[in-house]
Amino acid sequence: MLGIVIATHGKLSDGLKDAAEVIVGTTNNIATVNLNPGDDVQELGTTIESAIKEVNQATGVIVLTDLVSASPYNQSVLITNGLEPELQEKVYVVGGVNLPMLLEAINHQILSTPVEEAVPAILTQGTDSLAVWHTSDIEEDDEEDGF
Repeated sequence: MLGIVIATHGKLSDGLKDAAEVIVGTTNNIATVNLNPGDDVQELGTTIESAIKEVNQATGVIVLTDLVSASPYNQSVLITNGLEPELQEKVYVVGGVNLPMLLEAINHQILSTPVEEAVPAILTQGTDSLAVWHTSDIEEDDEEDGF
C-alpha cells in the first residue's frame, strides 16, 4: 500500500488528514508531522524519516509538504537523500499540498496505483482544483425580469 506522509507548519497536516477522513472515512497508512513554534528543525528531519519508514510498505511513499523550500520540504528532501537507495527511489516529496491533492493521493493508495504514476496525477489535481469566482462573473438576463 502506498504510504503518505503529510509534513507541514503547525497542525495543518493533522487538519488535512482530519478533513480527508470526513470526506472518505478512516484512512490507512498516513502519518502526519507538525513543525510547531520553537521546534528544532533537525529534529523535524528525524521525525519525517521515522514517518517515512513507518508508512513504507515497499510500494512507495509520497511526502506532501505545505511550502516548497520551507523547513518541512527541505528536511524531507535532505532525509530522502540520506535513505538507503532502494527506499530513496520510491520516495517523492511534493510541495504545496492542498486537500484535493491529499484526496487524490488517498484515491491512488486505494487503487494501488504505482507511486511513479500517482505523483503526476496528484500534481494535476492540485492545480485543477484551483478556481476563482466573483459576482462580476454573473451575466444578467433581462428576459428573466419580466418587465
